Amino acid sequence: MFRKLTALGFALLLFYADGVGAEQWVRVKRVADGDTVQLADGRLVRYIGVNAPEINHERNTAEPLGFDARSRNIELIGSQRIRLEFDIEPFDDYGRTLAYVFLPDGSMVNEKLLQSGVAHCLYRMPNVKHEARLLRAQRDAMQDRRGIWREWCEKEGRYVGNRNSRRFHAAACPEATRISPKNRIAFAKRWDAFWAGYSPSRECLPFSGTSFK
Repeated sequence: MFRKLTALGFALLLFYADGVGAEQWVRVKRVADGDTVQLADGRLVRYIGVNAPEINHERNTAEPLGFDARSRNIELIGSQRIRLEFDIEPFDDYGRTLAYVFLPDGSMVNEKLLQSGVAHCLYRMPNVKHEARLLRAQRDAMQDRRGIWREWCEKEGRYVGNRNSRRFHAAACPEATRISPKNRIAFAKRWDAFWAGYSPSRECLPFSGTSFK
């Protein structure tokens, strides 16, 4: 089996075998959006634990503050060297490298995006090493009404969260009815769900509909 591995694939296998805490210094080629960068070696890096509003793609229009999130990411990173810190799972379903991104001064970009209010927490097992730290950053932005939280205004509604996935749904969403009773948690407001570290379900609560009136 090992004979079939390319030289690059074998190198990556050895590198990621170190598991949690492994790290690497790299150079950024470009900032793709608010939570993704492309490295000089061609790899795409998706930030762990955060989700920024989307910019426009071929089939989708930009979500509110999507370009603000990308601008903030550019402001933080530019084209400088960054340090990637890995968690348990090294890649996502699209083959992108998953990482916590650190600047030369030691600050974490994932955290700074949340503090700026241009992203929200995105819990996803098993990569939860810095979960508590990232949630604190989001709550700071929510308290100070920064970015996506600045003009937040909503009426009470009915939302159902899944304690396992940390996703929340509109109560009428078919996915909500599939959550087992022991994993269900009710929220009267989307704000409360975000505060608890839950993120909106793409099936019934797209991010563009969760941030404003």
